[in-house]
Amino acid sequence: MRKTTDPTGRSAHRRTEKGEQMKDILRRHFVAGTLGAAALALLPLAASAQNASTIVVAQAADAYSMDPAKHSAFPTANILFQIYDGLVSQNEKGDIVPALATSWSNPDPLTWRFKLREGVKFHNGEPFTAAAVKYTLDRALDPNFKAPYYSRISQIKSVTVVDDYTVEIKTDKPFPTMLLSLYEASFPALIVPPSYTAQNNSADLAAKPVGTGPYRFVEWKKDERVVLEANPDYWGGKPAVEKVIFRPIKETRTRIAELKSGGVDIAVDVPPEDMASLDGGETKISTVASDSLYFLAFDITRDTPLKDKHVRQAINYAVDVDAIQQALLNGMGTRIALTLPANAFGYDQAWKPYPYDPAKAKALLAEAGYKDGFTVPLMTRKGRYMKDSEIVEATAGFLAKVGIKVNIQYLEPGVWGQVSEKKGREGITFPGWSGRDPNLVWYPLLHTGEYQSYYSNPELDKLLDAGAGTIDQAERKSIYEKAAAIIKEDAPHLPMIQPPLIYGLDARLTWTPRPDGMIDLRKAHF
Repeated sequence: MRKTTDPTGRSAHRRTEKGEQMKDILRRHFVAGTLGAAALALLPLAASAQNASTIVVAQAADAYSMDPAKHSAFPTANILFQIYDGLVSQNEKGDIVPALATSWSNPDPLTWRFKLREGVKFHNGEPFTAAAVKYTLDRALDPNFKAPYYSRISQIKSVTVVDDYTVEIKTDKPFPTMLLSLYEASFPALIVPPSYTAQNNSADLAAKPVGTGPYRFVEWKKDERVVLEANPDYWGGKPAVEKVIFRPIKETRTRIAELKSGGVDIAVDVPPEDMASLDGGETKISTVASDSLYFLAFDITRDTPLKDKHVRQAINYAVDVDAIQQALLNGMGTRIALTLPANAFGYDQAWKPYPYDPAKAKALLAEAGYKDGFTVPLMTRKGRYMKDSEIVEATAGFLAKVGIKVNIQYLEPGVWGQVSEKKGREGITFPGWSGRDPNLVWYPLLHTGEYQSYYSNPELDKLLDAGAGTIDQAERKSIYEKAAAIIKEDAPHLPMIQPPLIYGLDARLTWTPRPDGMIDLRKAHF
């Protein structure tokens, strides 16, 4: 029988307290050499794993904040999504479905009317009403609040309470991606309780979250664990699993070892080469094509060689992305020609990425006045994405061959967040992103002045504004085709790969991953 971990990291959450004490005694004696093989034979007796009442999730990073509007990190979102709800959600197929809103309509092109679920309460007893929706969105839309994902909801002009269970959202222009902007992967659209959130200038919420979700907050021990318990009054029905524990385990090999030993039940970002060894016996593999993107972003806001279009194009020619994909991802994933998922609205399968051509790269560098190359920082995180450091280092190797030396700076998740808030991503970055519409990807990443944008092009800005405010799908597609031509030519990014999502699971666990990368445990069970 497999053993699993309690919040302290010891093998326990499927055992009785007495069983754990017995095993600890046996382990100490065995290590001391006072017991032999006979003691080991007793270990299964101590592991009464019949009551599978806890799911332990291992991901690369801890939460940045428990305030859903104050972060831009999916590891944080995975935790908070168990605690909070959005107005709408996404199912395993990627379809938008009701959540705290039961239905929606458009009385006119600038108005979205949402009917809300009645009888819902926040974990602290506050009632969920239209006032909570207005408070949540007004708070995140306040320019002084500086929500990292502000761009997802920035087109909202006003939020009006019609009655306790009806809310109207107005926009300055038609907002075709409204529903995608209000579901949980938009982070600031997760609904918070007004009275509790206002306490201590939101400091209480940031440390001890309160939502309407399937799990209630129990404990956050920084860099060790977040513990949640089932909400018996959840509007969607009490979860089958009583407790959820999120453990930040940065190293991939450690996450896999913990999965094999029974220390965790879900391990994120399993490398492709480990799939076969984990897909059988007491573990299994679950994969889904992701909406995520691997790419390099170039800072053109500072006076560096990256301001020159020829340099950015040279970098695109210099890196053999196909070779990286084959060597590090076993050929899995989808090569992307532009920074947009291949399954997103407006993506044209006829688009082609820059080919690998180091001679062309050197010629462009010489034309730009950098015949002997230059040195530039490359800022990223290590362990945030599957194979991220290996991809970054392989990329650095290709750039070195054409004379570009990159100084790789691996930032801890918290430091990355702080640097991002100060608009401090210098040089080249490997940031990651997701979204199934250009308005959710190109607008925040490339529109002048946006939180995540280190690029400016007035002509592109006009097109992105037009695409964001046009309902007609054919017209939007035409707009984004023009935008794509500018992005391809101006090369503000090096588009790389749309990777798969690969999870290692306890073989007994029934759970389906989502393409947006959000871990939804509402229906998970053993």
